[in-house]
Amino acid sequence: MSDNEQATGRGKIGEQIFEQVEALMRAESITRTEAFQRIAVTRGSRAGTVAANYYRIARLKGDGFLRPRGRKKSTGNEVEAVIARATSALGDLAELVRHQGAELDRLSEKVHQIEKLRALLSE
Repeated sequence: MSDNEQATGRGKIGEQIFEQVEALMRAESITRTEAFQRIAVTRGSRAGTVAANYYRIARLKGDGFLRPRGRKKSTGNEVEAVIARATSALGDLAELVRHQGAELDRLSEKVHQIEKLRALLSE
């Protein structure tokens, strides 16, 4: 097996892409996205494929700029806390609706009194 075949063997492409992206970003002060696009053109592949290879290697290297993948699993205590906050919010909302209903009743009574006064004045 020649050196060239070894360098492009299985498992090496991602590392090569990672190094190419990092080198382009350093040399030309471009974004990762731009580097992905340029490398994709030279390799005859899609930018998404280049990005996937890059980020796979970046995760393996443990670079700090990547956010964790997936969602954090919630514990029972967190679920109970969310339910308690939702229940409290619903209680607050119900109280506001009761106050609003009472205010509407009071205003309706005022409108009724004004209508009576208008009727008396128009006689």
